[in-house]
Amino acid sequence: MSNFPIVATVLSMILGLSVTRLLLGALTVFRIRRTAAPDWVALVWAVMLFATQLDFWWAVNSLPSIKSTFSFAEFLLLVLLALSLFVSSALLLPSRSEDEQNGLRIYFEQDGRYALLSLSTYLVLGLVVNVTLFQASPLALWGILDLVMIVLPIGAFLAKSRRTYAGITLLYVPINALDTVISLSN
Repeated sequence: MSNFPIVATVLSMILGLSVTRLLLGALTVFRIRRTAAPDWVALVWAVMLFATQLDFWWAVNSLPSIKSTFSFAEFLLLVLLALSLFVSSALLLPSRSEDEQNGLRIYFEQDGRYALLSLSTYLVLGLVVNVTLFQASPLALWGILDLVMIVLPIGAFLAKSRRTYAGITLLYVPINALDTVISLSN
């Protein structure tokens, strides 16, 4: 008997909260735009995170065609994937206008950039899931792209200069777009 409905329900609940949190953060940025300057770097990461959330949610729908029954350990691994996206969403953008009194750039540099570590965690866990649960070869193009996508957010997190983390952000965009196109075509 397939336990996919249970897996899909739990993952969808967490992903729904994750998307909601990210969208509420975007609305907060919009609401306080007159008193706190927005920052394109944080907003680009928010768009990339949103695309990643939707890509994962779409991938959940194809799980039963790949594997119909999941062990509890496999279920927990998938839940950790969704939770890492939630943590990224909760950290990336402010949830209250008080959090962003100095502007989105300062918020991102002080707190929001920690979302990038959680995004890299999601990508590492995704690599593990693809290799262990679905026997995908990490030497394929998707695996190489994932490795680059794991390193770039960590590099942006560690970068001391605005120029460096902004450049890494711009580099991440086309790589993430290519990875999304590849994953949707499979």
